[in-house]
Amino acid sequence: MNKTIWLVNYYAMPPEHESRLRTIKFAQYLKKLGYNTIVISSSNLHNKEVNLIDDDSKFKFANFDGIDFILLNTLKYQSNSLKRFISLFLFHLKLHLLSEKFPKPDFIVHTCLPPFGNISYFTARKFKAKYIAEVLDLWPESFVTFGLIKPSNPLLGLLYYAEKFIYKKADALVFSMEGGIDYLRNKKWLKSQGGPVSDEKVFYINNGVDLADFDYFKSNFKIEDADLENDAFFRVVYIGSIRHANNVQRLVEAAVILQKHPQVKILIYGDGGERQTLIDYCNENNLQNVLFKNKWVEPKYVPYILSKSSLNILNYFPNEIFQYGGSQSKSFQYMASAKPICSNLQMGYCPITKYHLGISKEFNSAAEYANAIEYFISLDQNEYQQLCKNAREAAKYYDYPYLVEQFNQILDSKLN
Repeated sequence: MNKTIWLVNYYAMPPEHESRLRTIKFAQYLKKLGYNTIVISSSNLHNKEVNLIDDDSKFKFANFDGIDFILLNTLKYQSNSLKRFISLFLFHLKLHLLSEKFPKPDFIVHTCLPPFGNISYFTARKFKAKYIAEVLDLWPESFVTFGLIKPSNPLLGLLYYAEKFIYKKADALVFSMEGGIDYLRNKKWLKSQGGPVSDEKVFYINNGVDLADFDYFKSNFKIEDADLENDAFFRVVYIGSIRHANNVQRLVEAAVILQKHPQVKILIYGDGGERQTLIDYCNENNLQNVLFKNKWVEPKYVPYILSKSSLNILNYFPNEIFQYGGSQSKSFQYMASAKPICSNLQMGYCPITKYHLGISKEFNSAAEYANAIEYFISLDQNEYQQLCKNAREAAKYYDYPYLVEQFNQILDSKLN
């Protein structure tokens, strides 16, 4: 009899809406390996005015592109309001209370969000199911890093306790960042240090890209855009959120210096609180080399856009979290596009450095950023093509069938 796996991720969305594909792809490829997979997520889609339940039903069974979903009707919220955290809590509580109405799980793979997700551990125990905690974000460590919680806040101690509790109790602990075990070591939580978390149950599986899908979408879903398709331009592409944390301002400031290269065009796809501010900045400075494109790009069109770039940009404000590595979903699409990457981050375990994909460095000024982009412009054809080849080869280590096989080995060797 096939084993049933619940993939519990509050933020998971149907494929047509989803840009963070990990949960969807794990469901798809675990199903191909013989598991009965069910994604359990919120009916209210994050950062979208969409609720997939249009009545007062508490939950809904659905199937999207062959993937079974259980959607829980949750509280609507905006941004990082208090309602968002209430919605997270109610989602996990509702799952626990309604869980007997759903197919009995053998495994609960939970995208871990302490303290709300602590409830899911007890849901797993109710069914005597194995509990696998997936750590895609370091909560509450990231709250401290981004200044959302002061280190002196007494609530912080409770949040760290909830985090350590999940890590201790989980049957397996899977980090999407390679330095996850370094994080545990810095907290002195590992058993090898006298802590409660067994070293042997800590694993690393990053986010990734489905290369078969990427290539299919690239060939079959194209956008007509004269700027994107003009090979006379050196096309620098940024795609993603345009919020404070993404630090797109620094890229736009570098564009001022890059005006001396008339062949350079910076194409920015995405939306966020700083988009209009940056548009105003470009207008005020008469920047003709920065073009703001679609606010929202359907995921199926992203491969074509990236494949038409000359250079893809990975852009964030540097912070301490990145010492443990990165798992930005778009970075793996960048690799799949077979184009060089320029990143303003100097992160731990950096694949850009490891696989020689371009430049990964903290730029202290717009001039340094512009110099980095000029480096790619100056490459001869052989050097440039080698970076392109390296990018595509590196993507194979993050192809979802490959990643899911690693996850299946964890299930086989540690949990059965």
